[in-house]
Amino acid sequence: MANEEIIKQLEETLRRANAILFKRGRSVLVDMDISELQFNALLCIREYGPLTMGDLCKNLYVACSTATDLADRMEFAGLVERVRAEKDRRVVALHLLSRGNEALDAVIAERQKFISEIIKDYTDEEYEELSRSSKLLAEKMELVEV
Repeated sequence: MANEEIIKQLEETLRRANAILFKRGRSVLVDMDISELQFNALLCIREYGPLTMGDLCKNLYVACSTATDLADRMEFAGLVERVRAEKDRRVVALHLLSRGNEALDAVIAERQKFISEIIKDYTDEEYEELSRSSKLLAEKMELVEV
């Protein structure tokens, strides 16, 4: 079993790195007038495909009224569009538009550029170890249902 002190340190390190990475992306979001919640919604839609309001609520852990307001703002901003399902017209899903994809690409590119700057002096071995261990950690985390 892992040492408690190592676990504490790992959690703190991941939390700090995550906060710094999000701050890096915020500058792009501010310039595009997109909130963090909108960005997270766009990420969910890109990752899982078109989402209904119910799916969006579950993925973002927000109330349905919040998701509906969020969808309204994103649609007004030209980030997404609501599309009715052909088989059941009562079902409406959010689809990414090109501006939504561009916003995601811009933030992700800024974050990747930042990471590249941070690790530019790493040796090949250090880079490979960081890549391997972070990938393994992410894979293990994804196996645990939240």
